[in-house]
Amino acid sequence: MAYTSRLLAAVPGVRHAFLNAAEAARFDRASLVDIKQVHGCDVLAYRTPPAERPSADGVFADLAGQKLGVYTADCLPLLMASRDGRFISSVHAGWRGAAAGIIQRAVAQFAVSGIPEAEIVVAIGPHIGACCYEVSGEFYARLLQTPAAGLVRARRESLLFSQPRRPTALSPAAREAGSQWFALADFCVMQLIHADVVPDNIEVLNICTYCTPGEVLGSYRRRTHAPKEKTQQISWIARVE
Repeated sequence: MAYTSRLLAAVPGVRHAFLNAAEAARFDRASLVDIKQVHGCDVLAYRTPPAERPSADGVFADLAGQKLGVYTADCLPLLMASRDGRFISSVHAGWRGAAAGIIQRAVAQFAVSGIPEAEIVVAIGPHIGACCYEVSGEFYARLLQTPAAGLVRARRESLLFSQPRRPTALSPAAREAGSQWFALADFCVMQLIHADVVPDNIEVLNICTYCTPGEVLGSYRRRTHAPKEKTQQISWIARVE
């Protein structure tokens, strides 16, 4: 059964869903705006189908009847809407895109359309949690080479942990010495707040793609540890016609 956001469900005229892997496999992908996700920071302002498939990791629109969506298998799916339901956005945010500024760019699309940051509602769907997201000992230094360096430096203790945070029985064992565990969702929430989105307007579904029982959710990281057929999630949002 698809996951939903309490906050987005309250936005008038907007429908959304965070599909699990089985639901995503049955979903009509042709109903989405077709983008090539590249772990970047570009957000497409969509009005008509582009002549060529654009490389982008987010879509913003005000069109009724058009679904916007992203594919994920550990990265964050963000679904966003103005509180009045006129504008919507879908965003794919891995650590690279988040560090490069895709969160701020998505928020800026609303601002350009006259929507104050305080009127933006954001839901973050299933993603790999700090219970399972092991990174190398050099990862912090890599983050310091990105535009997010200042925020990372100031909030390091809230983002990186020497042990898995709240692991489950299905969380993986450490793969290398000196590694850390990264809170990707917290990283994105910090950036949303830094971009002046109100904390009460942000909802995080703390459902880990790696250790959710039954492999209901696709996880790129889990698939590298125990090779299996590729699966992924689709998260979509739309204005009702």
